[in-house]
Amino acid sequence: MDNGNGLGKDVETLKEDISKLREDLSGIAQSLLERGKSETESAKDRLSEGLSDEFQAARDKGKETVDSLEDQIREKPLLSLLIAFVIGLFLGKLFDRR
Repeated sequence: MDNGNGLGKDVETLKEDISKLREDLSGIAQSLLERGKSETESAKDRLSEGLSDEFQAARDKGKETVDSLEDQIREKPLLSLLIAFVIGLFLGKLFDRR
């Protein structure tokens, strides 16, 4: 009779161990999920910040270029008009070819 009772205790202990293991695995999976979310948010923030910096740099460079062109046009308005006219003629000929 001890054999049957001992086997029952072993099975019960095994069930408890499996239940604990299931809880531990669930906790580990939840922890990994939370860590993944945190790292994803962190990466997203870094990327967003980097893109914002790059956009601002491109915007500043574009403004500098426009300012430089305005200065050149003010300094030499006739030459600028002639260049614009020649470019217009060239583009007109280019798009006229069908």
